[in-house]
Amino acid sequence: MVLQQQPAKACVYGLLGDGGTAASVKIISVAAALNSTGSASPDTYEMNAEISADGNGFKVCLPPKPAGGSYVITATCTGCQNTTNAVLEDVTYGDVWYCGGQSNMALPMLHSYSRNISRDSILSGHYSNIRIHGLLGNMNPFQPWATLKDALARTSTGSDAGNNSDTSSFMHFSASCYYFGESLSDHLAAKSTAAGKEATPIGLIHTAWGGSTIEQWLSRDAIATCGGAAVSPVNSEWHESRVLPYVGMSVKGFTWYQGENDMQTDKGNSVANWGYSCLMQALVTQWRSLWSATPGTTDPNAAFGIVTLASSGSEGGSSRAMGAMRQAQTAGYGVLPPPATMTRTTSSAELAMANTFMAQAYDLDDKWSGDRGPCVEIGWNTTSPLHNCCGKGANGSAVQGCESGSTADLECANMCAAQRTTTQYMGGIHPRSKKPVGERLAKAAFNTIYGGLESYTGPTLAGCSVDAAGAGSLTVQFDAKMLRGDTVVLQKYNVAPNFTPYYHGHGNPQWHSGSQLWVQTVASSFCIEGIRVNTSNSSSPIYCPTWAGGVGTASTRHAWNGRFPSFGGNGANPSNDPDQFNEGWINLPIISAGKTSTSITVDLSPLKGAAPTAVKYAWGIVHCCDITDPTTFTSKECLANCPIMGSSGLPANPFMAKIVGGKCECVAPQVCDQSS
Repeated sequence: MVLQQQPAKACVYGLLGDGGTAASVKIISVAAALNSTGSASPDTYEMNAEISADGNGFKVCLPPKPAGGSYVITATCTGCQNTTNAVLEDVTYGDVWYCGGQSNMALPMLHSYSRNISRDSILSGHYSNIRIHGLLGNMNPFQPWATLKDALARTSTGSDAGNNSDTSSFMHFSASCYYFGESLSDHLAAKSTAAGKEATPIGLIHTAWGGSTIEQWLSRDAIATCGGAAVSPVNSEWHESRVLPYVGMSVKGFTWYQGENDMQTDKGNSVANWGYSCLMQALVTQWRSLWSATPGTTDPNAAFGIVTLASSGSEGGSSRAMGAMRQAQTAGYGVLPPPATMTRTTSSAELAMANTFMAQAYDLDDKWSGDRGPCVEIGWNTTSPLHNCCGKGANGSAVQGCESGSTADLECANMCAAQRTTTQYMGGIHPRSKKPVGERLAKAAFNTIYGGLESYTGPTLAGCSVDAAGAGSLTVQFDAKMLRGDTVVLQKYNVAPNFTPYYHGHGNPQWHSGSQLWVQTVASSFCIEGIRVNTSNSSSPIYCPTWAGGVGTASTRHAWNGRFPSFGGNGANPSNDPDQFNEGWINLPIISAGKTSTSITVDLSPLKGAAPTAVKYAWGIVHCCDITDPTTFTSKECLANCPIMGSSGLPANPFMAKIVGGKCECVAPQVCDQSS
C-alpha cells in the first residue's frame, strides 16, 4: 500500500466491529524494528483514532512523512467482539493517484499492445516503486494492494499465475491508469536520479466502471447545479459506492477518462452552467472538496488529469457532437489548464480548473484499425466489423483462435497477427493503443504538477489573421508560452481527404486524412452545438444557443432526419451527401508550418475571393490515417498521424473559432484573440 507523502497528512480509517467503542492505531517502521538500539524510534508510535458520529467507524491522520520507508500499521479495537487486529503490511509513502471513468479507463492491460513490454520490464526489476489497487467492477476484478511483481505472480483470485502472465492480476488492471503511473515513474526517476534520490513510490487506485456516465460519479446536489444533465435513477450511483469510500484517503491527484456514454446528452458550456462542460467542472470541484475536507490532508487544489475521447468513442453521436464533447471535457477552455491560470490573474471560474492537465486522444484510435481499413468489412450484419482473416468473415472476437500462418490474406497478416496476440474488447471503441495515452497524461502531469519545464500540451490556438489582401492566406497562431520552446511541425498528409458514408448499424459518415483544417464562409452557419427547443421532443426544431456561438431561439432549423449529421443530412441513407454532412465547412490545404515557428499558414485561394467567417481544426470525428494508401493497416500501422504537431510529439489541440474582422474570436470561456 502507498500512503500520500508530505506535506499531506495521510489517514487510515475503517469500520469498528460489533461492540467496538474505541480504536487505536500503531505504526511500526520496519527499518527501525530491524535496527533497534533499545530506544524508541520516531517512526514507531501509537495514536488514538477518532470515532465517527454514528459510532461505526474510526479514522486517524498520521504525521506527514517523506517518500519511502516500509511500515506495518495495526488497528486495535476496544470492546469489539472480534479481538483480531486489522493489519496493513509493507506500507510506504509516496504519491497516490485515483483513476476513475468508464470503459476506456477500465480496459485491462490484457487488451493493450504494450502489456508484455511492461511485464518484461517489471520482471527485470523496473517499476518496483509502483503499487496498484483496484475496486471490483464490470470489467476488472477486485485487486488488493500489491507490488507489480506480486500482481504478476498471482491471479485475481490469489492463486499462482504460473507462466501465463495473461491470467495474472496485473493484466486485469486498468491499462490507462497503469501506463500513466509507469510513464510518470520514468519522469520522476530521472528527476530523482539527478538529485541523488530514490524513485518516488507511486500508488494507483483504479475504480472505473464500463458504460458509466459522469452523472453517476457526482452527488445529486452537484448535478443540480448544471442544466441539461441526464436524468436517470442511477445518477450518483458510483459517487456513493466508488468515490465516497476513498475520500478519507489523502491523494496527490486524480485521472479521469470518460465521456462516451454522455455523447447523446448536451455538451454545453461551463460559463452557462449547462451540460457536460458544467458537469466536468463540477466533478473537479466536488472531488477536490470531498478529499480535502479534513484540513492538512489532500490539497484543496489537488491535481486533476483528463483524457479526451478517441474518435471511436462517439457511441453513435455526430461529428459535431464529438467536437463539442472534447471542448466540454476541458470545461470549454479548449486546453487544460486554462492558459490564464498559468500566465495572469484569473477569475474564480478559471481557478476552478487550475492545476488540471490533459492528454488528447483524438489521434490515438487503434493503430491496426479496430473498425476501418482494407482488412475490415463493414456492412449490414450483426457481427460488424468483420476482419479479413481466419479464412475471411471472422468476427473480431473469433480472430484470437487463429493460428500463425492461417488462411488470412497476406495483405492482412499484420492486422490479423495483432488480433491474435492482443484481442479487442467489444471492437474499435476500445483502442488497444493505451500506452501513448498514459505517456501523454504523465508528460502533462510532470510538466505542470511536478515542476517540469518542457511542453505539457500540443499547439494551442492563440489567434489568427487573414492577410491584407483578404483572400490569399490565413495565419493561425499558436500559444508560444504553452509550447515552452516547442515548434509547430506539419506532418505529411494526403491533400485530398476521402469520404466514407454512414454504414447502417456501424460507423459514422466521416472524412479520412486531409489537412483536418476547415473554414466556413457564411457567418450564420457557425455553431459549436445545436440543441432542440423542446429537449423532450425528438422532432422539435433546433437552435444554436448563444453559449455555442449562435443567436439563440431567434433562429431555428428543422429537426435532423436520422442521427448524422446534427444539422441536415439523412443519417439513415448509406449514400448521404458529403456536402450536407460538411454543413458549409470547406477543407483547405495548409501551405506551411507558418511565418513563425509557432504558426501555420492556410491557403485561402480555393474560396475564390470569399472571406472566411470561421475556422476549425481536428474538430469532431477525426481520422488522419490515409485509407487510400494500400499499406495503411496492412503492412503499416497508423497512430498519432494528424498534420499539426508540436516538436516534442504532442498533437495540436482541436479548435473551432469565428473569424470576425479578419481575426479569430473564440466562444467563452476560451480566448483566442492574440494577433499573429
